[in-house]
Order: sequence, then C-alpha cells, then structure tokens
Amino acid sequence: MSTDVQTPPEATAVSGGTGEGAYQVDTMDRDTNVGRLVHRVRHALVTHIDSALASIDLTAAQWMVVIYLAEDLATTPAELSRLLHYDPGAMTRLIDRLEKKNIVKRAPSDADRRSVVVTLTEQGRALYPEIRPLIIDVLNQLLRGFSQTEVKQLENLLLRVLHNA
Repeated sequence: MSTDVQTPPEATAVSGGTGEGAYQVDTMDRDTNVGRLVHRVRHALVTHIDSALASIDLTAAQWMVVIYLAEDLATTPAELSRLLHYDPGAMTRLIDRLEKKNIVKRAPSDADRRSVVVTLTEQGRALYPEIRPLIIDVLNQLLRGFSQTEVKQLENLLLRVLHNA
C-alpha cells in the first residue's frame, strides 16, 4: 500500500489551538479528539490481534516481522526497524523473542561481516499462510458495519494524517 497522499490545500493549515484548524482549545473534547480515538483504536486492535494470534504463538508486534521476512521485504534487523518503525534496540529484543520461539534465525551476512541477516525457520515459514486470515478476521470484526467505500475513506484519512506527521 502506497503512503503517497495528496493533501488538499485547506488541510495544510497548522495551528497552535488558537487560530484556524480542526481543533480549538475551548472546543476540543479530551475523549473524542482524533489523537485519543486513534490511541484507543490501536489498543483495541493490538488486543484483538494478540488474542487471534495466540493460537499460533505470535503477538501483534511479531506478526509483521514474519510477513516482511516471508515476502522478502527485509533481511536485516536495520531494515526491519526502518520498515516497521521500531528503534533498533526494540527490534533486537523482538528478534530475540522470535529466535527463542524458533520462528527466525540470525546468520552472518555474506555481504558485510559486521551485520547479520534474519531469515525464517521452517516453523516460521509454516506460520506465514496462517497469519493473514487471522488478521483479516480481526480487521473485519473491528470494521463490521462499514461499507467498502467507508473502509477506503478511513484508510485515506489515516494516510493523510500520516502524511502530515
């Protein structure tokens, strides 16, 4: 999915809460502002994904590493950190946990002796086809009642927020 989003000119105004903008100091609701809602949605999403992936001994934090490795989108901890927006220390700990579960393995890089490559084990490769259906079930559960158009609209709005970040 591309994150290139065209932002309309009227959406580029930034304010300190006193000028033009979506929120004002005297009208922003602490419980229903976009920041709070996104935080709550993320928490619900992580909770549901953790629950769904428990059957295959993965967590919400771990499944994307398996996907990126299986689809050859990354091979090093540094690439995984960059693509998944983790700091390097957190990625190292995440890979450590996956290695203990025998889902990934590290090996010295042929191209650079100072770095390692991360690959899926047989067990990790076997998990790959099981992940997407579980994630799709969670997403569909959280988006039930939404039309395809509304889901696409939500995706586009979130991409615009990311573009502004």
